[in-house]
Amino acid sequence: MKQLIISAVICAICGISAAQVPVSLKAAVDTALKNNLLVKNEQLKAQYQQLLINTATALPKTNILADAGQINSIYTDTKFGITQNFSLPKVYSSQKELLQQEWKSSLLNVAVKKALLKKQVEQLFYTMVYVEQKKQLLQYLDSLYTSFYKKAALRLEKGESNLLEKVSAETQLGQIHIQQQQLQQDVAVLQLQFQLLLNTTTLFVPEPQPVKMELAATADTTKLKEHATMQLIQQQEQIALASIAVEKSKLLPDLLAGYSNTSIKGTGADNKIYGSGKRFNAIQIGIGIPLFAKAQKEKINSAKFSRQIAAHNYTAGMQNIQSEYEAAVAQYNKYKQTVQYFETAALKNASLITSTANLQLANGSINYLEWVQLINQSVVVKSDYTEAIKNLNESIIQLNYFNNQ
Repeated sequence: MKQLIISAVICAICGISAAQVPVSLKAAVDTALKNNLLVKNEQLKAQYQQLLINTATALPKTNILADAGQINSIYTDTKFGITQNFSLPKVYSSQKELLQQEWKSSLLNVAVKKALLKKQVEQLFYTMVYVEQKKQLLQYLDSLYTSFYKKAALRLEKGESNLLEKVSAETQLGQIHIQQQQLQQDVAVLQLQFQLLLNTTTLFVPEPQPVKMELAATADTTKLKEHATMQLIQQQEQIALASIAVEKSKLLPDLLAGYSNTSIKGTGADNKIYGSGKRFNAIQIGIGIPLFAKAQKEKINSAKFSRQIAAHNYTAGMQNIQSEYEAAVAQYNKYKQTVQYFETAALKNASLITSTANLQLANGSINYLEWVQLINQSVVVKSDYTEAIKNLNESIIQLNYFNNQ
């Protein structure tokens, strides 16, 4: 089933190859940042957290009371009242600060998702560039060994060579065709992954450009603190501090304000007789004191531990990202030296081997099997160079990710 799906995708891509749209790396990254559903989801979460800030001053429900009966005397009286509980302004400001810090955390989480998405798009983009280079190398080999096979078949027909020469050429050509088929499947899978990251139905392909990336910035460990991941981890400590402030504010007294309206039938304290039409007003003010605060104090201590955990997470995160950064620098230097070796020596030697082998074959100094061995040696060098470029690009992408580039 998987093979059928991949084959169908290959046919679909080949069938509408004319609809493929070349895209630059910057345009691909911009499209992904605009369309990617995971990023959009994080942005929605940030908007949700921002809206929650307005809930910091939410008040408890207002109590509306109504009494009827023998409230003041044998006569039936009625009483209506309304009460409202409040917290001190410090409580609301602490709650607002906590919600603001949580909103900042959600914004930083968006930045983390964007940085990771940018890295993924770059990796996939240059993987597609790498596959195109492999495709061109296989096409060169296919042309080379197809010519070799025709000549070997003709030489065998004329009796100028034995069967081994033809079989060798046929085997080499068969292996090349298998690699081309596998590469075509790889292209189909990469195309699907690229469309998924960009969240588009357009068949974008990398536009022609240098296959080797350039490092956007020199190594600078001071920038690691500015990385979105580290800022997000550090923000957890700010949230913990705000949580401590909220829990402490809950030890402050609560306030209560109320108003009541009642009737008093019969003779009042002033020796006057009042009926049900006469209403009397009263204002109520109260204060709620946290006499039993042990549990709340434990919550404060718990929040303090959360701050310590956040601080330790930041320290561990810095150690981890510094280690990864140093490893990425080491990888970059290693692959840079490898690429330089290929460009200064190995590729020139490979070209010399190819030209010399062709010349000696034409002069009759070597036979076809010897020629095949020399050509394979030259091709291996070119293939290894393509792999070295791929590894160098990946190390540069990783360094750019750490440098916020």
